[in-house]
Amino acid sequence: MPKTDHVTPCRRFLHPGEALWEARDYSDYPDLPLVPAPLRAPRKRSSRATGLLGKLSDILDKASQPSAGTVAGRPSGSRLLDNRGTRVVGTVAEGLNEAPENVEDALDDAANRALFGTTMEGDWSSMAGRFLVQVTNAGGTPRHQALTDRRLFVLTDQATGRRQREPELEVAVQIQLSNIADLRPRPRMTFPRGRFDLVFVDGSWIALCCAFQEDMRAMVAAFHGR
Repeated sequence: MPKTDHVTPCRRFLHPGEALWEARDYSDYPDLPLVPAPLRAPRKRSSRATGLLGKLSDILDKASQPSAGTVAGRPSGSRLLDNRGTRVVGTVAEGLNEAPENVEDALDDAANRALFGTTMEGDWSSMAGRFLVQVTNAGGTPRHQALTDRRLFVLTDQATGRRQREPELEVAVQIQLSNIADLRPRPRMTFPRGRFDLVFVDGSWIALCCAFQEDMRAMVAAFHGR
């Protein structure tokens, strides 16, 4: 099976006089933190999708309106409960439902940490946090990462969908070399083994990944051999 060419796509995005040191695949490392909704860029919807959503909204609005057999939105023939009692019962039920979910979430988090380790250090205002926000908001599918004599950048493919299309590459995020403190190899005993940590000068860091350990080591060697 021929090896994927990462050099040619990345060369297209070099600035005048910029030297490409290494270009390899970019794989999302598992269990990275989810970017909070307020930090996510809104997704553009097609006119067809907007029309379908509008029709669905109309249907839901009609379904939520009281029928002829109800009075003031209350089911006819039913005995009304005291509001205070309803709120108490609802609060207790909600607490009982959340308790096992919290335990399950804690167990899942512990299992993921054991399997993948800690994946990011720093809050959303740190360099690592802003890196992940930019990659997430770029959309598409990250494909390539490159290290040059000036920066590290990630290319994302916007040609998504089931149909086979020519890649539509864009720069998802770029970090000046002066803002990178280290590329730290962190091979895992379990899959994926191509992990390395991108360490920033502010002390924050984020787990990046190549599909293969040899690709990860090539990126790290290029940085340390500069």
